[in-house]
Amino acid sequence: MEHADEKAEYDRYAAELNERFESFVEWAMNNWPRPNYPLMPSDFDAARRVVAEIAGPKLGEPDAAKDVPDPPGLQPERKSPFRDTNPMPWP
Repeated sequence: MEHADEKAEYDRYAAELNERFESFVEWAMNNWPRPNYPLMPSDFDAARRVVAEIAGPKLGEPDAAKDVPDPPGLQPERKSPFRDTNPMPWP
C-alpha cells in the first residue's frame, strides 16, 4: 500500500473513531440515570485526550519507536524493549 493510501486509511479511521466517541458521549449524557447529578461534556475531557492520542500521534507514527537507535556502548546482552533513561551513578 502506498504512503498516500495509508494516510487516507488512517484519516478515515481517526474520523470514525472521533465520531463514534462523540456519539458515545452524547448517548452517555442523554441516558445518565442520575438527573440530580447530570454528566457534563467536561466529564469526558480526559477520555478525549486519550482518543486524540490514539487518533493522532499513535496512529500517524506507528513505527517511530523502532527507528530510535540504541545508545552507544549498549552491550548486546543488555538490549531489551526498554530504554535506560537513568544516568549511571558517579563512582
